[in-house]
Amino acid sequence: MSLIRKVSIAIAALVVFSLIFMALTIGILWYSASENVESSYHYDLTISTSGPIENVVLLLPLPSRYNPDTGTNVTPFALSRTSFTNFDRDNISIRIEDVREIPMLKISADRIDPLYKNRIMPIGIMPGQNESELPKPTHVYSNRSSEETPVLIEMELSMLDTNPGHEIETRAPVGTEPLFTPYRIVSDLSESSGPSDDYYVHPGDSGYVVEVPFILSFDADDENVLSISSRFLGTNQWWILGWQSNSYRESLRHEFTGPCNGTYPVRGVLVTGEGVY
Repeated sequence: MSLIRKVSIAIAALVVFSLIFMALTIGILWYSASENVESSYHYDLTISTSGPIENVVLLLPLPSRYNPDTGTNVTPFALSRTSFTNFDRDNISIRIEDVREIPMLKISADRIDPLYKNRIMPIGIMPGQNESELPKPTHVYSNRSSEETPVLIEMELSMLDTNPGHEIETRAPVGTEPLFTPYRIVSDLSESSGPSDDYYVHPGDSGYVVEVPFILSFDADDENVLSISSRFLGTNQWWILGWQSNSYRESLRHEFTGPCNGTYPVRGVLVTGEGVY
């Protein structure tokens, strides 16, 4: 056997071995990833009011899904796993309550006042100046807007479920995963790109414009603006030579002017199939 033929056979064997090794490595990595997927649900709510509102009852949609075993809608969230920012918990009641067998977040209070603060202006540091010698910024707060306190502060609520018990179906969550409920699908986004009802949809994403009811009752001045924004994310993540993930997300937001007493349809966007598959 000639030397050239021996070298060719050795090179071919090396290539075959390398391909087998790569296939086994990729297979092991993907198997390891499928065994170590970390799934979670994350819900955020922000509320702000430009002025005081009184006799307040806000019934806001929570992500939930129909459970055929119990015949009811269930939410993955609980107040025991909730963090609050700028909520006056002494005077504002927050609970999860079933409304027509659908879990909703109930926020109630005799009165909710806004919270404003001042702007903190950056202070320039001169060459050679010690930063510790600069005056410390001082926050000033008020329940009304003024030249001194022009910045409206939002009330924030965040819920997290890191143990849904299954890998989340992020490409087709409708009917299988929690969504803001009850909902009506208004239109399809699968062939759209660009702004849609004030939401930007990236090319390649798919999903829907949805409409979800908010049930609100409160007294306020005619010029008052109550802003409510709800966001929900279901995500899977795993490690293959770096963190990989896929997700679906839903967001709703609306501004309500003046007093409210009734059911108000709020439009938002459900985007599915983001990330790596």
